[in-house]
Amino acid sequence: MGKTLTRDQFPVIYDHGEPRAVIVDVETFDQLVRTVAHLQQLADDPDEIKWISRIVDQARARWQAHPEEVITFDTPEAALAFLDEPEAG
Repeated sequence: MGKTLTRDQFPVIYDHGEPRAVIVDVETFDQLVRTVAHLQQLADDPDEIKWISRIVDQARARWQAHPEEVITFDTPEAALAFLDEPEAG
């Protein structure tokens, strides 16, 4: 399973008492940028678009069930295995 992070591990910026942003380290930010770029490349294939949509829906459901968790993974396979767990979908 991936490395689980919590919001408490990153500084949070508040606006009028509401959380608005999270400050992440440069390494984590770079990983996020690479992930988004990879997803954009995959989005050129209609089958990949459906697959990505399914993954996003599963991740969104997981986040809604556990809004305080931020979860990262070392490999794409670890992320997929996590989303295949019964609680995630």
